[in-house]
Amino acid sequence: MKPTVLIPALLALSAACASADTIYSSIPIPLPPNLTSEAYEATQTTQFGGLIQFAGSSGSYTLSTVTVVMSDWALAADYGSTAPGFNVPLTLNLYGVGPSDTVGSLLATQTIDAFIPWRPPSGGCDDPTAWLASNGNCYHGLASPVSFVLTGLEVPDQVIYGLALNTQHYGTPPIGAPGPYNSLNIGLATTAPSVGSNPLPGTAYVSANGGAFEQEQNWAPYSGAIQFNDTAPEPWTLLLTGAGLLSLGVLRRKPTRS
Repeated sequence: MKPTVLIPALLALSAACASADTIYSSIPIPLPPNLTSEAYEATQTTQFGGLIQFAGSSGSYTLSTVTVVMSDWALAADYGSTAPGFNVPLTLNLYGVGPSDTVGSLLATQTIDAFIPWRPPSGGCDDPTAWLASNGNCYHGLASPVSFVLTGLEVPDQVIYGLALNTQHYGTPPIGAPGPYNSLNIGLATTAPSVGSNPLPGTAYVSANGGAFEQEQNWAPYSGAIQFNDTAPEPWTLLLTGAGLLSLGVLRRKPTRS
């Protein structure tokens, strides 16, 4: 086989072998129909998050995606909608960790137009405002995972994340009109993360009623239901890349290339 054919094959195989690894997750597996949640409009909250420690010991990570579970309590019938859901801007902020675990400098921010499915209509439950899920339990909201793509973002092994949502009366700025976003909450986990850790269990970071985004106590056992993935090549992938570069070096001695 000619080296000119070998190089693209090796490099393509190297790229294909890159893997996405979960470096932090507090999302229950399997995800239930709904989670305990923190309401933004009802609690005058603008941003909610926490301080997390990624798994491993590399000291820095290159993120690929961040997934947060939202809990939607809004009904299509309340808004005269025949669509399967609604769209709402959600903002993910990532901060460094400052002195004494304060909120440090902003590392990255991303706003997406997230699609949120309506929760199912009420019925089948003793509570007339709840809906009956296939597992036989009744819920007031519907768990809705939302993903942010942050490919190539390098972060340290500890960050403070914040999920911001503008509602009718609160946000930056408040929307000023009623809408399904008033019934959209962030899902909360009630157990320790399955990957990574919470260096400050029982705490959360909250911006409420227009105040600063800062640490709050007495949140045990709750933390945001969120997952971080990073992208890193497997060790043998690096060997393949090296082999491809070596072949390229040999080809540079040839007068022609394909």
